[in-house]
Amino acid sequence: MALPDWIQQAPKMTMPSPLAFIGLLTLTWGTFAFFRQATVYLLPCKIQRYNSTDKGHTGGNWALVTGATDGIGFGFSQELCARGFNVILMGRNEGKLQKRAAELRQQFPSSKVDTIIMEAVPVSSTVDEIANGLPGKLTVLINNVGGAGGDWKPYLPFGEYKFEEAQATIDKNAVFMAQLTRALLPALSRAEHSLVLNVSSMASWGVPYICMYAASKGFVDSFTRALQGECAAEKNGVDVLGLRVGQTSTPGYNQPVSWFIPTARVMAKAGLDRVGCGKTIVWGYFWHWLQGLSFYVLPRFVLVKAMAKKMMALKKEEEAKSKRS
Repeated sequence: MALPDWIQQAPKMTMPSPLAFIGLLTLTWGTFAFFRQATVYLLPCKIQRYNSTDKGHTGGNWALVTGATDGIGFGFSQELCARGFNVILMGRNEGKLQKRAAELRQQFPSSKVDTIIMEAVPVSSTVDEIANGLPGKLTVLINNVGGAGGDWKPYLPFGEYKFEEAQATIDKNAVFMAQLTRALLPALSRAEHSLVLNVSSMASWGVPYICMYAASKGFVDSFTRALQGECAAEKNGVDVLGLRVGQTSTPGYNQPVSWFIPTARVMAKAGLDRVGCGKTIVWGYFWHWLQGLSFYVLPRFVLVKAMAKKMMALKKEEEAKSKRS
């Protein structure tokens, strides 16, 4: 029996090709990942869970911030005081520490402020003594100190580093952060809830002309993931968060403020607002995250070329500033 003409003339169904199916899956996954990450910036901040006493009252716990006298570190100190924490400022310059402590006491009279003088370079065993002199219950550690070490000049080809400059950069960004966390982890574990926040950088992706700095920030990322996994397995109450930071206008890096280059305090506020987002490493600032999407969608050779060009432009700016000063 012959089929009716309208059935015979109907378009035939064809199965999608494997490439089309893979493309659809990739698009679906990409869309899901994008919106899942974007929602991070809509979630409520949970930093206050680390500022509650055993009886449920809020306020009075201590946060320690390294590299606290300038830039993002001082921004963190301001934001923590504004949220009811007592703050320990750690730095190497006693005069600047006392000046910043006085500023915070005047601006936030309800918060206590203490200081610790400590050199991050070179790292020494005296870091172990910090845990014995804490002024109260420590619930937040912000490993913020970082940057180039020694007399290193910005955007220097790696072969032109001196031994001391390379070693100081590793110590400042990686070794000191790890040793301080090790020394304070028992104190943090004694609190019901505590937080270690490690400041990383978009440079951890592997940016040319700042090889040693980029590599040390890669260590920060790996250390953060490993410590987070260990603390979760130990169930010691310590949460660990890595904060990825992009260009920020700070002393010594006075770039014009824009959507993509926030002030230090805006960057610090955005970082604290990400606490409790459920991720191990997160871009703190929304516009930095948008910039960071290029790392996942563009070929690496394109990004390397663009970043090298950007580094050379920044080098020329630094050289021009040096000539004017």
